[in-house]
Amino acid sequence: MKRLSLIAIFVLSSFTLHAQHNHGADATLKAGEISGHSLYHLDADFTDQRNKSLKLSSFKGQPVIVVMFYGNCTQVCPILIRDTWRLYNAVDEILRPSVKVLAVSFDTENDTPEVLKAYAEYEQLNIDGWHFATSEPTNVRSLAMMLGVQYAKKSDGEFAHSNLVSVLDTEGKIAKRIEGLNQPMEEAAHHIEQMLTKNVEQ
Repeated sequence: MKRLSLIAIFVLSSFTLHAQHNHGADATLKAGEISGHSLYHLDADFTDQRNKSLKLSSFKGQPVIVVMFYGNCTQVCPILIRDTWRLYNAVDEILRPSVKVLAVSFDTENDTPEVLKAYAEYEQLNIDGWHFATSEPTNVRSLAMMLGVQYAKKSDGEFAHSNLVSVLDTEGKIAKRIEGLNQPMEEAAHHIEQMLTKNVEQ
């Protein structure tokens, strides 16, 4: 755990220095590398827009779409959330209810469960299976590291961040990553369908 904390401090410092050179709103950071380990090894509590406590491991056994964003992001994040919806909606409608979506904010100071609920309602995504969540800053940073999402708060209060949508397999390992905005989602949706079909056959 001590080694992980030192890595987190190093990464945070690197991100902050990088962000200081990105003065435009919603500056983009390239996605980082991933370890290949299951995200379910992260034993952290998150709270969603319904004020419900959840752990990542509670999603075990089903595919999960994961995205990181923040509520005050007015340019990039709305597109990122719509991209997440496009992926979810591209899954066959019979299989779709078995897909979960986790959208985690890295603005832990401002994005409370109440704010996230209002955000979800504004985006018309306060629906079953969708969780807009927050947690302690260290938990959010650890999740971002495992996903390869880079983010750093800038001097104007905005965040520079990666634009990344990830798909977890039934064991919590990253099966697909879609980096960038307005990307095609058909391949990732098909991969989700294959995972769900395999589960049914088993």
